[in-house]
Amino acid sequence: PNPWCVCERSSHDIMTCTSRDLGIAIASVLATLLYVRLDVGGMPRTVLGRPKARGERAFLLIVTLHFPEPSRSAALLEAWRAAADYCIEREPFLYAYEVAQSDKDPRNYTILERYRSKHDYLGAHRKSSAFAAFRP
Repeated sequence: PNPWCVCERSSHDIMTCTSRDLGIAIASVLATLLYVRLDVGGMPRTVLGRPKARGERAFLLIVTLHFPEPSRSAALLEAWRAAADYCIEREPFLYAYEVAQSDKDPRNYTILERYRSKHDYLGAHRKSSAFAAFRP
């Protein structure tokens, strides 16, 4: 018996399943594939589902910011989050886009951006609407 569905044998020894049971089986397979983020090439993936890379000459941009008062950083975080959402979704050449607050001084922030190349950063990223909105 097939564990995925209630099967019936026909006179020609062919098993048939109801469409509901078949739908459950397909949904289970798709859920499993999404969960493990199966990649045909077998490359490891980041938590965002992007392929991890080794030995590439990526372009890394590190920006440090200091605010006179911790409360003034809220506007930065809100604007950065909108830009980050846009970039992560629409820029496949973007490997990392993160912001971190210092554990020693809450007025200090570091933004880390990692791109496939400096050309990608200077070209498509800097010409994006998200970049223009974040850095008017």
